[in-house]
Amino acid sequence: MRFYLSSFQHLKAKTMKKLLLSLIMISSFVANAQIWTEKATGFTTPSRSLNSISIVDQNVIWANAFDNSDPVNQDFTTKEFTKSTDGGNTWIPGTINLGANSTDMGSSSITAVSATTAWVSVIPGALTTGGIWKTTDGGTNWIKQTTALFNNPIDSYANFVYFWDANNGVAQGDPENGEFEIYTTTDGGTNWTRVPGANIPDPDIAGEFGYNNLYTVSGNTIWFGTDMGRIFKSSDKGLSWTAYDSVYSIDFGLDRFAFSDANKGIMMIHDSMKLYSTADGGATWNPITTPDFYKTDISYIPGTSILVAAAAASPFGSYYSTNDGVTWTTIDTGVFHGALAFLNNSFGFSAGMNTSSTVGGISKFNGIPLKTPSFDLKNQISVYPNPTNGIVQLDSKTSLIKEATVYDLLGKQVYKSNFSALNSANLDLKTLETGVYLLKVTSDAGKIETMKIMKN
Repeated sequence: MRFYLSSFQHLKAKTMKKLLLSLIMISSFVANAQIWTEKATGFTTPSRSLNSISIVDQNVIWANAFDNSDPVNQDFTTKEFTKSTDGGNTWIPGTINLGANSTDMGSSSITAVSATTAWVSVIPGALTTGGIWKTTDGGTNWIKQTTALFNNPIDSYANFVYFWDANNGVAQGDPENGEFEIYTTTDGGTNWTRVPGANIPDPDIAGEFGYNNLYTVSGNTIWFGTDMGRIFKSSDKGLSWTAYDSVYSIDFGLDRFAFSDANKGIMMIHDSMKLYSTADGGATWNPITTPDFYKTDISYIPGTSILVAAAAASPFGSYYSTNDGVTWTTIDTGVFHGALAFLNNSFGFSAGMNTSSTVGGISKFNGIPLKTPSFDLKNQISVYPNPTNGIVQLDSKTSLIKEATVYDLLGKQVYKSNFSALNSANLDLKTLETGVYLLKVTSDAGKIETMKIMKN
């Protein structure tokens, strides 16, 4: 499962799209050495940040850029990308050549499946319609995929493109001719088929539209958000859609959201600086009681209860939560963090802002440094924090967690929880009395690990 979200979105009308947030940004490049390691994106021009980050695997990562030299009016017509093939340690930039009359065009998102193959969704210019462009030679050449039409000069606007693999993808745009303009492909984009309007809930008559790159994916399920506070969900790779009302922000529309799996999600509302959670795929949302702190992007580490939140506007910084947003720990302050992307609990990235081709632009995630080894060093399960005040995080790097059971020292079962085969899970043991307990964790293969835990 991969989640690719940008911190920078556009509010849009039919002929013009405004920034979702007018961010007052500064440059700060001192990242927390334990969790973030700063890397250079390679762009020669300074003040380049990243609109979206696409992680193919632990070697290959792509990202597309925008110009942040004017923080109030960021320039998304920057047609540049950067790519790493060594796990994000070194990056090589390139140009997204869109052809003639493309000066005022730009890329709203990027998605990749290998070191050679990637797609970008392209916003239209005054003289040229946008759409989907593909490269198969590592970014040297970009070719428009003409069957993803996006050819209405007034209404067509490609918000994002996403590919699950080399063949299956989806591209989403604003309403055109009364229906959201959504296309799917099963052959890498050689042929795109528009999703029938009957398979998509109708847009709001007030003029509903989507956002640049506001989507998230878990397995075959994909969600995107709109300015009317609705979340559209597809469980079949974009072939059919349902729409849910979310927590609507009248000033800023729908803000950032992320999903850990097909059901568990989080939403951040910028203007109120509040968090909401869902356990049913976005159908219903409930507030989370948590201290206020400024965030402009939020992302789950897939399949876990770990969240990372980032701020690309003052006050800058990043935060993490190991319990689905209930409590938060500061990673760093005064540091620019933009778009977030995570492959797992030890591999991910945060967009930064460069000062030169050799300094800054992205931070590599090294994992949350909270883990303490289980009492039996042969165990493959890590439990932390230990001792605990109630919430215990379980991580497994070699198998999937299916069940956790807690016993007191007399052998009485005092807690049990089943999971849908996760590599990370959390346990709420706040109701247990202070003392020492035995925790047994069962993997999907039936292996049982036993360890002691202490409840404060």
